[in-house]
Amino acid sequence: MRPGRPLPLTLTRRALGTRLAGLAAAIGFAQSAAAGVAAQPASPLDHELRDAALRGLALARHRGDPVAAATAEATLARLAETDPEAALLGRIYQLLDVRPAAYWHGDLTEAAAADLAVLHGAIRASQPVAFGYVDLSGQETTRTVLPLALVHPPQGVKLLAWCEERKDFRQFFVRAMKGLRLGVGDFGGDRLALLQGLLDKEAGRA
Repeated sequence: MRPGRPLPLTLTRRALGTRLAGLAAAIGFAQSAAAGVAAQPASPLDHELRDAALRGLALARHRGDPVAAATAEATLARLAETDPEAALLGRIYQLLDVRPAAYWHGDLTEAAAADLAVLHGAIRASQPVAFGYVDLSGQETTRTVLPLALVHPPQGVKLLAWCEERKDFRQFFVRAMKGLRLGVGDFGGDRLALLQGLLDKEAGRA
C-alpha cells in the first residue's frame, strides 16, 4: 500500500455481503467458474460444510453484534442469486434452528444418533422416509414424509418435512420417532418449491 494512504475503516453492508458471498462460493455455495476464466469441472458440493456455514449465519443475530448480524443478512440476500436453496435454508434456520445455549433443555431425551444419520442422508438425497410417531398427547401414528431440514430448538432436534398423510408441512421430534426407515423415490425436483412453501408458512407464524 502506498505510504500515507489511509486504511479503510469501514465497509458498506453491500461490500461486506459481496466479500462473504465470495467466501461462500469458495466453500461450495456457488459452482460457476469466474468470468473470463476457462470453465473447470465443478467440484462436488460439500453439503456438510455448506450446512455448517448456513447455521453460523443464522446464529449471527444472537451474538449481540449488529455488524455481524448485518453482514449475515447481506450474505443470505446475495446467496438468493447464486444458490437459492442455501438462501432458503438459511432463512429457515434463522426462524427455527439455533438458539443461545442458555436456553437448552438438558433434561430432555436426546435424538438417537442412528436416526439422525438416516435423516441427514435422506435430506441430502431428497429421499422419503417413514416412521411411527408418538405425539405430545401420546397418540401414535404412522407417517411417510419428504424430509426437508433438521433444526435444533431448545426442546430438541426436529425434522421439518412435508407429510403425505396430512398434505401439509409438519414438524417431528426425532426422539419421538420409531422404526425410522428410508422410502422409495426422489423428490429432488420439488425440493426448492417445498422449501419455499415451508419458509412462507413459518414466516407467517413469526
